[in-house]
Amino acid sequence: MTPQHRGLLDPDDRARIIAALKAREDADLALYAAVRAAAENGASVRMMADDLGVSTNTISRWKRTVATSGDN
Repeated sequence: MTPQHRGLLDPDDRARIIAALKAREDADLALYAAVRAAAENGASVRMMADDLGVSTNTISRWKRTVATSGDN
């Protein structure tokens, strides 16, 4: 990698960062949809939290995010 002036973002680095952000957004939406589907199929917040190793607050936040972002 060639040294650059401070503050400049290489176009290749920028493209990689944007692609990673998009992939992360897509993964987040898939996660929220999976949580919603599990809840609709009868899984409780506590059951999901215990099984996935996250807090009940995290599961509840994911469910709220689905409810506010729609079915995107």
